[in-house]
Amino acid sequence: MATPGIVTLLTDFGTADGFVAAMKGVILSIAPQARVIDAVHDIAPGDVEAAAWVLDQYFFLYPEGTVHVAVVDPGVGTERRALAARLEGRYLVAPDNGIGTRVFRRAARLECVSIENPTFMRPEISRTFHGRDIFAPAAAHLASGVPLGELGPVLPDPVRLDLPEPRRIEGEDGGPVRLEGHVVHVDRFGNLITDIPAAWLESHSWVVSLEKAGGASSVQQVPLRRTYGEVARGELVAVIGSMGTLEVAVREGSAAAALAVGRRARVLCEVAVSPG
Repeated sequence: MATPGIVTLLTDFGTADGFVAAMKGVILSIAPQARVIDAVHDIAPGDVEAAAWVLDQYFFLYPEGTVHVAVVDPGVGTERRALAARLEGRYLVAPDNGIGTRVFRRAARLECVSIENPTFMRPEISRTFHGRDIFAPAAAHLASGVPLGELGPVLPDPVRLDLPEPRRIEGEDGGPVRLEGHVVHVDRFGNLITDIPAAWLESHSWVVSLEKAGGASSVQQVPLRRTYGEVARGELVAVIGSMGTLEVAVREGSAAAALAVGRRARVLCEVAVSPG
C-alpha cells in the first residue's frame, strides 16, 4: 500500500547556507502534510557519480509513494532536462544528468517524464537554483498525489552514466577464475567499495589486489575476511560490505589514504593458493 507524503533530499549544498531550508520551505508551502527527510547534503560539489551511488544505498528502503529528490547539478541553467521518474512505486525528482543511473538499473519498470509544466514550478525560475524553483515544487506536488504524467511529456532516454562493469574471467584449461572490478565509491571512513558482487566470491578463498586508476602498478595484496575485526588495528582487509559487494578497508583507519587510491581504481581478485 502506497504511503504518500514522504520526501527525501539529497544534495551537494551542505548546511552552512540556506539552500536546503529554501527547498524545504517550498515543499511544505505546497504540501504541508509532507514529511521531509534529510538524506545527504555533503556530496562533494558537482560529484554526480558519488550521488548516484549514495542514492542507491537507500532509495528502495523507503515505502512506496516516497518522493526522492536528488540535486547535484553542475549543469544547472543549461539545456539539461529536469526529470521525474517512477520506479518500483517510488519517485525520483532530479536533473537528468545520470544521477539516477544505479537505481534505474534495479527497476523492473521505469517511467520518466521531463518536468516542463509551469503549473508545478515556482513562477520565477532562477538560472542557478532549480532545486528550489523546479525540483522542490515538483516533488511536493507528487507527494500530494499529482499524477506523474501531469508534470510533462514522456522522457524515453534519461541520461545514464558510463560506469565500468565488473568481469568474471574463467581460467584457461580449467584454471582458477579471476575477477576484475573497480572502486565505485569511497565512504567517509576511507573504505574502498567495489562493484564486485558477493555472489562471485562464495566458492573460493581469495586474495585481492588494487591498481591505481590509469593502469599504475599493483598497490598491495589484501586478504579476504568475514569482518574488519579479523585483522589487527591498522591492517588492510577485504570484506563483503553492506551493499553486497567487495570492499577494501583498514581496520580503524582509511584504506583510501593508506593505498593512495580512489574511485575507478582497478580491483583484481585471484584464488588464494595454499602453501605446499
